[in-house]
Amino acid sequence: MNANVMTVMGYWVIAALVTVLGLLGIVLAAGARDGGMQAFGLALAAFAVFYDFWAINRSHDEDEA
Repeated sequence: MNANVMTVMGYWVIAALVTVLGLLGIVLAAGARDGGMQAFGLALAAFAVFYDFWAINRSHDEDEA
């Protein structure tokens, strides 16, 4: 495997882990009893969505290079 393939695979592995954290954020927000925990859960889920789109963009840019 060349270094480019390993880099792209790294983006996907980290994106999968961040997706799990985003799902955890949704669960935290759903079961929150105060506004702070709800805000943290929603922020974690939003971060996961933005990171996953960024990782998809970066991995496709690496494929073209």
